[in-house]
Amino acid sequence: MEPARRQKSATVKQTVTIYNQLINFFWTILAFAPIGYFCYVALPVNWLYTFLAISLLVFFLPPSFFRAIQLSNTTAIYQRLGLRTVRKYTQNGILVNHLIRRREAAYNTVRTLSVKSHLSKASANERFHTVVFVFFLLTTVYALIYSYWIWAIVFTISNLVYNVYPILLQQYNRIRFRRLADRQLGAKKTSLD
Repeated sequence: MEPARRQKSATVKQTVTIYNQLINFFWTILAFAPIGYFCYVALPVNWLYTFLAISLLVFFLPPSFFRAIQLSNTTAIYQRLGLRTVRKYTQNGILVNHLIRRREAAYNTVRTLSVKSHLSKASANERFHTVVFVFFLLTTVYALIYSYWIWAIVFTISNLVYNVYPILLQQYNRIRFRRLADRQLGAKKTSLD
């Protein structure tokens, strides 16, 4: 690769990283600020550690668990749930890709990483958001038991936006990337015939 092209590629990669981290920072602050404050002022430390331990156990569930909780093997239900809209405002989502393509028309996230890499990333993201989902859920239940009604509503909305939709998005992405892998395999088989 020629030096100018390599430099441009590095610049695009840095820009993608910055845009993705800004989106990540925004959603994380939005979700974690209320629950962090609540944990600091209202949740006893022993309950905090218990909720964290239970949540972290989810990380060690086998891949078969995540396959079992997948809503569908087609993208239709995910599209009806609004995942196309959600994709606009996520890391490597439609908005980030649009902003990058304004600078580098040939940029394509799927071409940047292998399909296997995308599937691995989707799996890791799904695990992360499932762990956080369980922690938010346990904290919400605690808030309900002790009559912190407004906090319970805030945590439920945060959990939906920060965890449920991202989990569904990873399931949706997994279906899309598997289809892409199947098409690539089919194209390779055809070219070998």
